[in-house]
Amino acid sequence: MDRRHFLGTVLGGTGGLVSAPSCLAADASKGDQRFLLSKNGCGRATGYAEANKIVTLGDKTHVGWLDSVADGFRVRVRTLDRTSGRWSETVTLGEAHDNHGGPALVVDSRGFLHAVYFPHHHPFRYRRSKRPGDASEWEEEIQFGERLTYPTLVCGPDDTLYLTCRRSFSDRPWQVELWTKPPGGQWQTSTTIAAARFTGYAHFQESLAWSPDRRLLHLCCRIHEKTDKEGYGRIQTVGFLESDDYGRSWRRSDGSPIELPATAESIEVLESGGVDAGRILRAGAVAVDPEGTPHLVYSITENGRSHTILAALEEGGRWRRTNLSRYLPDQWREWDLLVSGGVSFGSGGTMFIAAQVQKPGGDTDTWGHRTNEVVALEPSDGGRSFSFRTVSEPDPETSHWLPNVERATGYNAVPERPGIIYTAGPPGEKNTDILSNGVWWFGQG
Repeated sequence: MDRRHFLGTVLGGTGGLVSAPSCLAADASKGDQRFLLSKNGCGRATGYAEANKIVTLGDKTHVGWLDSVADGFRVRVRTLDRTSGRWSETVTLGEAHDNHGGPALVVDSRGFLHAVYFPHHHPFRYRRSKRPGDASEWEEEIQFGERLTYPTLVCGPDDTLYLTCRRSFSDRPWQVELWTKPPGGQWQTSTTIAAARFTGYAHFQESLAWSPDRRLLHLCCRIHEKTDKEGYGRIQTVGFLESDDYGRSWRRSDGSPIELPATAESIEVLESGGVDAGRILRAGAVAVDPEGTPHLVYSITENGRSHTILAALEEGGRWRRTNLSRYLPDQWREWDLLVSGGVSFGSGGTMFIAAQVQKPGGDTDTWGHRTNEVVALEPSDGGRSFSFRTVSEPDPETSHWLPNVERATGYNAVPERPGIIYTAGPPGEKNTDILSNGVWWFGQG
């Protein structure tokens, strides 16, 4: 079922090194720059926010996205040398089935890069870099699983890879599976974490984040279920789980265990909604601060307007909620603030939130609307307020959207100000549309 009805190049890219002077100055006072990574981005070139697509290690930042070219979809990677401000040539990791097949990236303790990509109800493709800290060459592609979509990827303290994804079925409810890959071992499925309660289409938007000591694994999700001719996602639930045994069992934040797979009835519920309730929910990516507190963002659309909530887990399992839309400056006050996007914490512990603003109006189709702009929010006044700035260069006729912000996923060293990539251009009408969207970097050069 087409969500738009409900939610109302060749290999090689640039073919050479590009230096910082070709970047557009974005915020010189903070050292941030915009840089055009590609002119061949697909309709979801930088979606989905739960899949980390930026990893920094040492003096290099590696970025992945999804292009569309005449003969299909290509997973791309480029590397920023942070000492010189120069970007590498574009490297092609492999193909993707359609615009859902973009990559998730992590780096392990030895500096090897790992990427998972390709499917939309198919087996995943996996590759590891041939050398530490070098994205120019990759080992042979490995396939695993069946009928999978949407990878989220983190690296454990012993370099075991942990991946969650959606598994679809023709005859029973869809679910979230946890896959693991020990160093030198094979991919194996270990746990079914969550499941819909109804057969047919479901979506979960789950994201993962470690505690600072990588002993506690946090998961945020938006369970989107019961899609039929009456509506796309008639029931939607934003929920939370955590695991202290590397994903074998899961519990609520108060320590009470949850029988797996978790459902919208048994998960720790932060928000309920859906088409039936007139409240459309979307979840952003979760992150954990240096003190071990998980933070997540989600947006609520109701009565024709959208606002975004920041939720932080307090002592005793209580969630403190902050309406971030209150902090939009005067010139943006009448706009909607919504996610995709997510929360991150820079090397100094400062929170950094990537989101979108969108001009409300009479259009019923808000997916990829041309008025979208990517924005960032950061705490100010000792945490009593939030500063706001635009990440994309505003253009009333071009959608700037699907921000993906670097988050801690294991051994990457998130900079003081995390980098963001985003898509510039329309979503297309179909998942297989070949488009020429811009793929932009925003961050320190």
